[in-house]
Order: sequence, then C-alpha cells, then structure tokens
Amino acid sequence: MSASEDSAVQRVDRLEAQEKEKLIDLASQLIKGGNLTSVTAYGSKVAGYARPDSDYDIIVTTPKFPGRIRYKYVDSPVRASALVVEDDLFVGDARKASLGEFVAGRLLNVHQPLLNEEFVRRAEVESKRRVMAEALLETSNAYGEFSQDLIIPLDYFLFDKLHKRAMIYPPALYSYVKTYTCALAPENRASSLDGFQEATKMLASQGFVRADDGSVRMVSEKLKSKTFAKLLALFNLTSRGVRQYAVHGYAGRVALNVVKDEAVSKMRRMQQKAEPPPELTQPKNLLKLDEGFVVASTGDAIQRLADDHGFDDYTYKSKNLGEVYSTARIVTLKGKEDAEYVFKHFADFRSMKWAFLNIWSLTIKFSMSPQARMHREYSAMIKLRAAGIQTPRVLGAAIDDKVLVREYVEGSPLSKIIDGVLKGRTSDVSDVESYGEVMGKVHRARFALGDSKPENVIMKSREVYITDLEQAVEDGDQPWDIAEFLYYTGKLSLREEGMRVVADAFLEGYERTNGRENIAKAEAAKYVLPFRAVVTLQIQKVIRDALKRRSS
Repeated sequence: MSASEDSAVQRVDRLEAQEKEKLIDLASQLIKGGNLTSVTAYGSKVAGYARPDSDYDIIVTTPKFPGRIRYKYVDSPVRASALVVEDDLFVGDARKASLGEFVAGRLLNVHQPLLNEEFVRRAEVESKRRVMAEALLETSNAYGEFSQDLIIPLDYFLFDKLHKRAMIYPPALYSYVKTYTCALAPENRASSLDGFQEATKMLASQGFVRADDGSVRMVSEKLKSKTFAKLLALFNLTSRGVRQYAVHGYAGRVALNVVKDEAVSKMRRMQQKAEPPPELTQPKNLLKLDEGFVVASTGDAIQRLADDHGFDDYTYKSKNLGEVYSTARIVTLKGKEDAEYVFKHFADFRSMKWAFLNIWSLTIKFSMSPQARMHREYSAMIKLRAAGIQTPRVLGAAIDDKVLVREYVEGSPLSKIIDGVLKGRTSDVSDVESYGEVMGKVHRARFALGDSKPENVIMKSREVYITDLEQAVEDGDQPWDIAEFLYYTGKLSLREEGMRVVADAFLEGYERTNGRENIAKAEAAKYVLPFRAVVTLQIQKVIRDALKRRSS
C-alpha cells in the first residue's frame, strides 16, 4: 500500500504553501538540470520549536549527484541547510544503514515530504522496520526466553533508538528533547510512531512479532530462525556507521568556517536547559509485562516500589530467604510503614547449583540459563494462578539484573511442617495431603514443577502457595515431581513410620485430583537413582511401598 492510499498516515503540514514552494525551488537550483526525486523538510521548522532565526532543514534526493552526498548551506531564497543525496544511497541507508543512518536517521522523527511523498514514505517504513528488527534481536539476545514475556510498545523502538543516537552524538539530544517536549510534542510523537505502525505490519506478516494495540510481542521460535538472522545480517553495520555520525557529512565536504559555525551552534544548544522526557533517558521503562512493572536495575525496582508506596524518605534492608543456596532475598522497605518483597536473582552465583544437579541427576535436566529460568518462573506463576493454583503475584522485573520481584507470602514452609511429622511432634498431615492435591492440579494443568521439594511450598491459612517455579515447564516430567518430593523429604531420615504417614497423605491427596497414572510411573528405578546416596534403603523401601499401594 502506498502512502497516498493509506488514510491512516499521520501527515504533518507545518509549512505554509509559500515556504514549500521556495524550498522546492531551492532544491531545484541545487541540482543541475533540476532532476529531483524527492524533497523532505525536517528539523525545528517542522517539529514546532524553531526560533525566528532558525534555518530550514531539507533532504534532497536525485538519481545522480557529483560527490553522491553533500551538505549545502544557502541563504537564498531562504536560509536553509540542504542534505543532497543520491537516490540509491538514500534507499540503502534506510534499508541497510549503509551510511550509518546519517540520512535515514532524520526520518525517525517528524518530517514533511514536499515532493514525492510515496518515495519518502517507503524509505521511512523500511528504515523503521530495520530499527525494530535490530531492537528485537538485541532484546532477544539480552533477555533470552524472558523476552517473549515482554510487551514492547512502539514508543520503545523510537526512544530506544534516539537514546542510542544521542549517546553516540550528544549534540542531537537537544533536537530530540525539543521535538518531544514542545507544544506540538503529542502530534510529533504520533507522526513518528505512524511509520513504526506500518513497519509492524510487515514484521507481523513475516511471523516475527504478534501485534496488539500499539505494541508487539516477540515470537521466540521465529526469532531464532535463519530467516531473521538473514534479515539482520548487517546489524553490526549500523553500529559501525553511527560512530561516524558526527563527521560523515562534514569531513572534506564543506568550508571550514561552516563546520565551525555549525559546531558552535550545536554546543550553544546543548548548554540550554532542557529536561528530556523520561522515555528518552530510560527507554526500558516503557517495556511492559502482563503482570508487574519493568525497570532496568534492582535499584530502579526498589525505587519504583518506594514510589508506589508514597515513601519520600525510606531505607531498606535485605536478607536471604530460605536455604543457604537460595537466590531469593527478602527486601524490607522502611518508610511510613514496613513493606516486604521477595527479590529473586536468577543470575546469582548460587544458581550454579543447577549445574551440579545436572551432574548429580541422571533422570532430569535442569535449566541453567538465567533468562530461561526467569521466563519459566514468571510464566508458570501467572498460568498456574489462572488455573486456580496459588502462586505469589509478580510485582515487577529488573531485566538487566535478571531479577523478578514478587509479593512476600507469609506463612509456614511445608518442609518445617513435615519435619514436625517425621520427628513425632505432630500427627497432623492435612497440609501434606493438600500439597498432594495441588500437585495433582498442577499436572492436570499440563505443567511439571521440576523442583517440587517441600521447601518451595508455603502454607498460609491452610492454603498451598507454590513459590519456586524456575524449573517449571509445560508437558514436563510429571512423575519426577512425585518422586522428588518423596525422596527429597526422606533424605538423611531414619524415621520410617513418619515417612510412611507423609507419603500416604501426599499420595492420597494427589490421587484425589489426578488419579494413579503418574504415581505408577514414579515407581521407576530411574527416579530413585539420584537419591540413593542420601536416602537409606529402609526409607527407599517405605516410599516404593507407598507408591505401589497407590498404583496397584
């Protein structure tokens, strides 16, 4: 669909008819023979923050031009800065960043085609499709499987790119800030995002993303395909080219006094006080999740929680939660009141336990990737809760630190309750039976927990909360969950009667909600192998006998 046919295009018309006429006339004078392909106005005059003495900025494209690309500064018929570029370079920069986005980068923000709108529109959409594809690849590489949980608004692609360009070429920051904080900022943003909307349709038609109401989600399987890799074969070319942004159009192309005047002007603008919009300084804060906020770092997450509580003045402390090898910590914010949260660090060095467990266990392979475990926990907590199983609410994610923030569930660990039963301090096994019922429901929901030990279960007001789901997967090894719970519970124990009571209660609860099939499979010798070094033969027999009673 061409630009002229697309009624949804957010056109801007900021220049008077006389201004347009003069600029097109100026462009014709710059090109010998007047063989123009397109003319596009951009910059302060179009964005709406120009001073009375501001120049016009235009891009002029033509089939052939001596030098192929050059800046032209003119005073008549109007004061203007004209970037003249051959058509093939213009298109190549849009599609492949062949000029390091020196030209195409100007199409990121609001602009006004004055001649051949369709040609300019195609280049804009191609450029924005590439910008999106690069950002998707970068996100996928950085956050792995967790990237598929992110909801990425189209604003993110715009401001992430502008943020990176400003980091490389700081003088550009002034124009970005003014464009998105001036009186016309809402219209400027809508115009800039319109090209991303069209680019989204192209990427969605190729199956790389799913589009939904101004945002996209990544299709993880497609992102790993050769097709996507081919699409981004020139990804590094952009990085190399943008480093030359400041000199690409100037070096050896214009008089020294022009370069000096332009540099002085840019430095003066940088010194003017202009508060950038938050999305320009922290574009990652634009990312969203179905449940919880997204920030870059753990410190940002703590500040976000404090802000949500209205804590202007606060302190916080952190302590380990659970076993010594646990990667979860309780963070307590102390302000007008105390607020407790669980921060789970998936990249913590203690996560190396999964590598050792893979060596130890011949039965199941545990995921070691921090991004994959973070995705599994986030996804399983939401999906299992939707299936009626209690899990803590996810409050947010610090994606660069690979940390999930969730609510703190105050209650008794099931492991502590079971210890009381094994040691004869109590005969009440109703909580154990309840966990069996819940595990049956988990399996009926087509999930396997992967790490089903009682330390990962909290009993709160007789309700079962599953708090550790980093190894949970759909259609996983469900009999392993049953076997691991029983054999792990019996480790280093000599109390046969207590273990018999616990096993029977758990299996009775499980059978009630999911039948006997998985119980029978859990009898397999492969499931006891990983525990033979820590579970006595007598306790192994107690567990096998319990499994047989329930599976026969």
